[in-house]
Amino acid sequence: MSSECLNTDYTKSTELTETELRILQQYQGLARRLLRLSEIISQISSIPTLELLENLRKIEGKISLVYTLFNAAVYSLFLQRDNEAKLLQQSNHHHNNDQDDHIQRNDDAIQESTQSFIS
Repeated sequence: MSSECLNTDYTKSTELTETELRILQQYQGLARRLLRLSEIISQISSIPTLELLENLRKIEGKISLVYTLFNAAVYSLFLQRDNEAKLLQQSNHHHNNDQDDHIQRNDDAIQESTQSFIS
């Protein structure tokens, strides 16, 4: 790619209309971005394959750790909700059996959701 087209200042040209000037400036910007992209691709392709694989392994390990921590946090929230439901059930023990059955169904649903999430 000619560096002349990248470095030409088209704003000094009196022969161009405003629209032509904007189009040429857009093409200049696009050409610069494509040139930069080409340089980055060249850099990436020059990195040895083993080094790339090692970097990917490191990233994979970090992603695995994040997944584990996220999974533990969600599980903790489910347990907290389960405990709150049990405390509520104990404090409202004097209510009728219909309400107790409803809480039990909620507890069962929470436990089922927790088990399916963990699996």
